Amino acid sequence: MGAPRIVAVATATPPHRFDQATLLRIAGYDDALRAGFFTNSQIDGRHLYLDPETFTPDESVDAVQARFRRGAIELGARAVRRVVERAGWDLHDVDFLATTTCTGRLCPSLDAHLIALLGLKPTIQRVHVGDTGCASAMVALQQAANHVHAFPGHRAVVVAVEICSAAYFLDDRLESAVAHAIFADGAGALAVSGEGEGPAIVGHQSLFRSEHLPAMGFEFPGGRQRVVLSKEVRRIGAAMMKEMADSLMVSQGLKKADVRHFVLHSAGRRVIEQARRLLDLDDTQVAHSRHVLKRFGNMSSATVLFVLEETLSSGQPVAGDWGLMIALGPGFAAEGALLRW
Repeated sequence: MGAPRIVAVATATPPHRFDQATLLRIAGYDDALRAGFFTNSQIDGRHLYLDPETFTPDESVDAVQARFRRGAIELGARAVRRVVERAGWDLHDVDFLATTTCTGRLCPSLDAHLIALLGLKPTIQRVHVGDTGCASAMVALQQAANHVHAFPGHRAVVVAVEICSAAYFLDDRLESAVAHAIFADGAGALAVSGEGEGPAIVGHQSLFRSEHLPAMGFEFPGGRQRVVLSKEVRRIGAAMMKEMADSLMVSQGLKKADVRHFVLHSAGRRVIEQARRLLDLDDTQVAHSRHVLKRFGNMSSATVLFVLEETLSSGQPVAGDWGLMIALGPGFAAEGALLRW
């Protein structure tokens, strides 16, 4: 058995897709500043787990929670089925399941619901990574890679599912309007094994800058989730992507010229542009991150898995290539993995 490998990736989105003009109308903003967040986002449209025929922006807390529950389980199950099929496995082959979400809460946790719905074996080992924000898919991937390293014959699945629309909060704060303009719903899944094709996970790291703890997260006025999103995130996040990239490269004695693929979390147009500049990347090296943002928006933790899927499906990676996969989250944290094809 070799190093843990990402042998398959799959994604899932809700059936309804909305353009930015429609979402601006639903949000009800009528001032130029807030409207500009939508029109200048470089996002064409987003999938949301809501029915345009019945949705109203004054959902009760109970209605929001019920919608989160349905969406998280439905999209999570769809992504797991797809990734297991792409890996050439059977659902009963899965030995370890790592789930994550930050846009709602379930007890029993999401992993238990997926085990029941998908009929996964009753002896499966599992972990749920909660409240870790947009970086949590990378945290869950760390757990899966560590499991496969400890149990080389095991097969692991990671699933990140976010119903960001369950955390929309209509108020007068500018950061709420920014969140409404960029966040979306979706799920991504990875199959991880010591056998098979796909990039090897050569290393992974976490990086915290606790002085920025208040910059991003959630608060819960009246029991309803509301995004905390400082305008400093674009600066902090891009700088931490650079710091994470440098640290991962140093761990293997690599230089930037040695790394061909940059799988960067599509946090927003300004974060991508700042990261491109700090990492000295050309437009082609951030093209997948930009395209995912344009087509899907920011789906919190699931987003970086969409970028990885697009990178793999492009046919660009070849044997011997190095890649960096980095996501950002509250804490303030950067989570990264060094990949080798």
